Amino acid sequence: MSLSNRSDGRSDEDLKHPEDVNISPRATDLGVAGNGDEVTPEVSPMGTKNTLIAWLILCYSTGPTSSAASTYVTAAIQSAANLLGHVPGSTKAYAKRGTIKCVVKFGGGEIDYNSYTIYINAIGRAMEGVLTIFISGIADYSHYRKVLMMMAIGIFGAFALPLAGLSKTTYSNLTALSVLYCGMTTIQGIYVVIETSYIPIFMRSAGWVKPPARIGSEEARSEVANVERAAKHVLTKGTRVSVLGLASSNVGGLIALLIGIIITYTRGGPATKGYSNFLLAVAIAGCLTLCFALLSGILLLSVPGKTRPAGNLFVLPLKRWWRLIRSIQTYPQAFKLCIGWILWNTSYSCFLSVAGLLFREVSGLAIGDGLYTVYFFLNVIYACIGSLCWMFVFPYFNFPIKRWAYGFFFINILCVFWGTIGIANISVGYKHTVEFWVQQALFMSSSSALRSHNRVLYASLLPRGSEAQFFGLEITLDLATGWINTLVSAVIQDRTHNLRFPMLPALLLMLAPFACISRLM
Repeated sequence: MSLSNRSDGRSDEDLKHPEDVNISPRATDLGVAGNGDEVTPEVSPMGTKNTLIAWLILCYSTGPTSSAASTYVTAAIQSAANLLGHVPGSTKAYAKRGTIKCVVKFGGGEIDYNSYTIYINAIGRAMEGVLTIFISGIADYSHYRKVLMMMAIGIFGAFALPLAGLSKTTYSNLTALSVLYCGMTTIQGIYVVIETSYIPIFMRSAGWVKPPARIGSEEARSEVANVERAAKHVLTKGTRVSVLGLASSNVGGLIALLIGIIITYTRGGPATKGYSNFLLAVAIAGCLTLCFALLSGILLLSVPGKTRPAGNLFVLPLKRWWRLIRSIQTYPQAFKLCIGWILWNTSYSCFLSVAGLLFREVSGLAIGDGLYTVYFFLNVIYACIGSLCWMFVFPYFNFPIKRWAYGFFFINILCVFWGTIGIANISVGYKHTVEFWVQQALFMSSSSALRSHNRVLYASLLPRGSEAQFFGLEITLDLATGWINTLVSAVIQDRTHNLRFPMLPALLLMLAPFACISRLM
């Protein structure tokens, strides 16, 4: 249905700002006729299999560098900081396994070497949030969506290439590693926002649009039953797009992590090669990202967006964000889910980064590099299994969609809580490598399924024409709070020298989304 068709009930003012109009799905647009029979929706070019395949190639292209950077660059920074550091208050040699107390120069003072890694992550996330505010405000206009996304992915892959030359253990190389990692984290937010905004576009291109229905009218009442019958079909369709996109990215990540395993076990051990194996794997992953991004850029169609209003392009995002904030009462369900998703994702990211650093301490810095590569390889395997299993199981169970979220949350909370009990002087709480193998199977599979769940449910609540901005809202608010939690974790680690203490704020944040999800209609 064309937005210019005045029979849809919109006024001239509504057409100027379609993101401010209250909208609801109509039965015929969901593939159900008024008499209950199925109808064949009009399929746009974005609804073809070829376009979906092109989008999956795009998702695949970001996987190698994303996984390699989050896994291997942080490990390289941790190793470099450890090698350049010393025991607090002395020049004694530092431990390589177990509880490691080591400080490294940072600015005008010294901080715990793990805090150094967490601080760098916090800086990157804060910069990412600032840039995402601008990008998500203009991505829905004209053909900016595809252009911005391809530029971001290209820069993201290019940042990985110089890392292979930074393997010498010097402060200058540690600084360069930190700067490049911050740059990659910053750019990552751009393509994530635009990439996920394609999910509702795919859902609508197959026939699902959201025109207004007059509340209380005879037409609206007659369509309620048909909408309810079709809602399951729509969510199932969105589930497939969301899960396949995540799975495609995870497969790309698996390739990069497999390359890291092969390099680590064949090129030479840490005694001779140090952490250069990690950096070489990241550089190769960057090459893969650039090649597949070029292919997807050729195949993927541009999505025509709304006509950009007259005025300064740099002021436009601020105006859109102001209208978006004012629309909280218009789209309360979307904002409730957004808040819950943000709190969960902040806790998830914090716990995952801390758990990775802790695994290296428990298995041994350098001597446990081989185990570390396998550990994160299995992380992605379990993530693929979790989201794919949910995709296949979802259509066959009549559980309310919120109950799925409750189950996934429970498993997540259990895994984080298990780490906090290790603060006490007991023999469990991620103090043995076997505990990490169990944790990753439970945590990664449930988290991946929950992420797919959130993306589908959120996409179903968004107004047409504002996909990138609403997904940008989630990403930006997540980054606005995420870096604060990461910063708090770094301060806690610097004071305690125990990576289980930063899991406490992650546990508290993991409990909060229950209230938001429970209030969804």
